Amino acid sequence: MKFRTSVAIFLVLKAICVYWFQPWPFTILTSSTLSATLFYISLFWGATALLWTTLPQRFIDPAGKAIFITGCDSGFGKELARLLDARGFHVFAGCLAPDRQGALGLVEESSDKLKVVPIDVTDDFQVSKAVRYVKAELQDNELWAVVNNAGVSAVCEIEWSSVREYMKIMDVNVFGTVRVTKGFLPLLRRSEGRVINVASLAGRYSLPYFSAYTMSKKASIAFSDCLRQEMRKFNISVITIEPGLYKTPILKLDNLIDSNKKSWAETPTDVREDYGEEYFDTFQQLVSDSVATARLNLHEVTDNMIHAVCAEHPNIRYVPYWKHRLRAFLIGALPITATDKLFAYRFPTSEPEIRKRSPKTPKTPKLSGTFTFP
Repeated sequence: MKFRTSVAIFLVLKAICVYWFQPWPFTILTSSTLSATLFYISLFWGATALLWTTLPQRFIDPAGKAIFITGCDSGFGKELARLLDARGFHVFAGCLAPDRQGALGLVEESSDKLKVVPIDVTDDFQVSKAVRYVKAELQDNELWAVVNNAGVSAVCEIEWSSVREYMKIMDVNVFGTVRVTKGFLPLLRRSEGRVINVASLAGRYSLPYFSAYTMSKKASIAFSDCLRQEMRKFNISVITIEPGLYKTPILKLDNLIDSNKKSWAETPTDVREDYGEEYFDTFQQLVSDSVATARLNLHEVTDNMIHAVCAEHPNIRYVPYWKHRLRAFLIGALPITATDKLFAYRFPTSEPEIRKRSPKTPKTPKLSGTFTFP
């Protein structure tokens, strides 16, 4: 029996028990007609909503439908391309490096219907070339969905991050999505298909040390929200996938550590002296510890992506894994002062050197916790 079904049955049984036996403290909730009505309605509404989500889903027929996906060299994109190909879709797998092992391995694992398309989403010419290629290869098929999956990340203090790094992340995660989407919208209008943008929970709440990535994912969600409203007149669905932390190449530890070392080395001397080497070393260790906590169950994300592509009535927003959904809900309900304290606990650091030398306010108490990504 599914977890949601079990919870729904529990809510119904709870309502029946409260009605018949009136146990304390439920007598307070049912003391008046109005409060009792609201209490029972909320329980039955919750049970109905849970049962509704467990009903069998109707999926589209993949025959004659094509999907274009960016970021298929590795990670979610590569796995999604393989799964959709196995379902019978015509897959155009956008790869940054089509001659390297990631793309070559995907071709070996897939059918002849899957085509690798070279694309750098930051290059207008390459995006236009990819659109022309897909148009030419569609033949009697229709472009059913575009999945904007390509993305990059960085974990760094704002003072250590160059403006160049911010621009790079925004160009891939935001303007790359805009370029690809705008290029393929004419084809999607004909099929009344869908746009699926892979965002992140970092786009729902702001985290320290993640400013560039968080900015890009907030912008991606904002773009998706605006696009969804504008595309309703064409019956085009716009969907976001918002995963938390998963073990994909975007979180390759060596790359993150090396990137931080490079950023630290390029930071002005006076800034580095204010932070101190001890602070930097502690930060690097926190990054290492956090990567070890990343979830290995990539199917939690790709299952949601498959549903977004294939379901007749997809959700507007997908957040894989129930703990991530609960975390996002709770953080969204808290006031800013509370979330600031929560993140200060979850992102512990050592005292900066300048605070050791001449603190103008009492020293920040040393916090303990686990550094976690969104």
